[in-house]
Amino acid sequence: MKIELIEDDAALHDWVDVVNTADVWGIPSFEDARYLRGLDAARRDYVLRLDGQAVGAAFVRPPGGGSQEPCGVASIWVRPGHRRRGVGSAMHRELSEHARRLGLHELEIEAQESLADACAYLERRGYKEVGRHAELVLELDSVAMPEIRPPAGITIVTRAERPDLLPDMYRVALEAIPDMPVDDADEVGSFEEWLATDMDRPIHTHDLTFIALHGEEAVGYAVLQRGRDGVAFHSLTGVRRAWRGRGIASALKRAQVAGAKQAGFRRLVTENIVGNAPIRHLNELMGYKPYAGAIIFRGPLL
Repeated sequence: MKIELIEDDAALHDWVDVVNTADVWGIPSFEDARYLRGLDAARRDYVLRLDGQAVGAAFVRPPGGGSQEPCGVASIWVRPGHRRRGVGSAMHRELSEHARRLGLHELEIEAQESLADACAYLERRGYKEVGRHAELVLELDSVAMPEIRPPAGITIVTRAERPDLLPDMYRVALEAIPDMPVDDADEVGSFEEWLATDMDRPIHTHDLTFIALHGEEAVGYAVLQRGRDGVAFHSLTGVRRAWRGRGIASALKRAQVAGAKQAGFRRLVTENIVGNAPIRHLNELMGYKPYAGAIIFRGPLL
């Protein structure tokens, strides 16, 4: 076994290939993986090679948004044919060593519910569940083009049409993200940090970023991520506190479905915190069906 720090595009292509093989949804694009690496100088990405073949991939970074939590964010992937051979443990130790150099004491790692071995591995090492995502899928060919129907006084526009609304959207994020029922290592951060992580990733295209306007004020927004193989992913759907309960979120969701169908996507995937009952109810009403779930674990360094 040899663990290699990713330092060039050739190694990153191998990293992406492992993730695309091992993960349920894979990496949306090589360009997005490269962009994420550039967001944080303290982030480290690794590939593990066995007899020269890339069979494992991992990353670790500090918490985002300027959080002072001593908990890093990490992920580990192993090709299915190479699991239970110590590949994950070797990468976990490497991630832990870098986390120590950053002054971190814990790691937050997500594992698919269906991967019982991965969940058991983390639990044996003292990791505890701190959150759970329910993933839902909407097969776009099976649903009609929706009518968006925003509530009275609300109009829906795209970021492509109104790029000047980003400061208003940030104010929505400052209310919507902290209200999500999840124990999470990341915070919203500054406007520049939010823009870099939540808005300007290559997969967040402006024509699929929808904004709810009341007059000239943005009171909500929703973002779609472009995935691979005809799949699009919901990112945050957020509404300012004073405007919730009026149908704005459902109008934004319908705009996303319509936009995805028009763009030629075949499947929409959303990830909901299990405790977020309102958005889960909305997705069920719109025809989303349960898919794979994921558990967020937090635990000590190795």
